[in-house]
Amino acid sequence: MKKFMSLMVLALSLSPVFSQEGNNNEGNKLDNKSVVLQVYSEEVLEDFESTSYSADKNFKFDITNQQVADLQIRDQFPAQYNNSKKYLGVKCFGRRGDVFRIIPAKELVITKYCKSMNVWIYGKNFSGELQFAVQDVEGTVHNISFGRLNFNGWRKLTVPLKRRVKQQNEYLEHEKSLKILYILYRPANDTRIPIWHYFYIDDITATVRDKYKDRQSDAWGIGFEDKENKEKTK
Repeated sequence: MKKFMSLMVLALSLSPVFSQEGNNNEGNKLDNKSVVLQVYSEEVLEDFESTSYSADKNFKFDITNQQVADLQIRDQFPAQYNNSKKYLGVKCFGRRGDVFRIIPAKELVITKYCKSMNVWIYGKNFSGELQFAVQDVEGTVHNISFGRLNFNGWRKLTVPLKRRVKQQNEYLEHEKSLKILYILYRPANDTRIPIWHYFYIDDITATVRDKYKDRQSDAWGIGFEDKENKEKTK
């Protein structure tokens, strides 16, 4: 009995130690997550608060007898993000095969490394597809799809950038940027007669972090010393 009691006392005395170790592991997991969150931040590229848009300047499409489109900055019922007051209203009269391009009123440039692109869209359950035409650091243009706008109300759409969108130059010291050239909308209705499509755009943002930079000096070792000696002997 005494032996059993001594074992019980030993177990009770060690239990807080094991419990504390468990808590430390959980804390480490939380710390790792918080570090990731601190590395990335959401950068606003266009909030439509101070820019002006018009169909004449910022809307392009292949003009036919049936295509019509319009743009307007609106201020009623904006997205509930970043204290938004204004947003862009879009309406276009088209069908499958048509392509409408919205040209940004200012340059939308991403200088940091971009993990994903985000946009707030008010959908009205149309099946058209929304895309961003993005130019990478090598000059290649990619159509980044946010999917179909077949939903109702405000929704934040997010698309992670794939590796094929080049963001880091071969030489780290050469800094170049991503650029959103224009926004594409492709109607998807199967009717022969075009129909009106409506959607609204607010706060275009990018989830970014600082780019890796080459902080190592290559001016060391035999190769560097030989070069220095040759230059001195000239």
